[in-house]
Amino acid sequence: KLNSEPAPPGTMLNGPLLDKLGATVKKLLDDTDIMEQVKRQAKDGVNLDEGQVVRNLCQSQVDKPVDEYWPQVMISYATGTRHGLDGEGCGLGMQYCQIVVRQLERAGI
Repeated sequence: KLNSEPAPPGTMLNGPLLDKLGATVKKLLDDTDIMEQVKRQAKDGVNLDEGQVVRNLCQSQVDKPVDEYWPQVMISYATGTRHGLDGEGCGLGMQYCQIVVRQLERAGI
């Protein structure tokens, strides 16, 4: 079940700001050096080791106890697996998330 509670005020993007974010993310995806890896994984799948690299990267961003961690930006990705291609709990969504996390980290966010 998805969260049925409304989002707190000021926490959801919509309209022009969402469009600007989408354009920025697309540019970051186009500029990143990891896109060749993602293109390969789109055909060949994301294995468990590659998935663990992404998990480690994302978890490394939490620099204090979780109950005290309130980041400027929160990113979520689906852990859907393509049958016969991806390792359990791995998929392209986590790879796209990795790209965004790395770019935000480089920007100091």
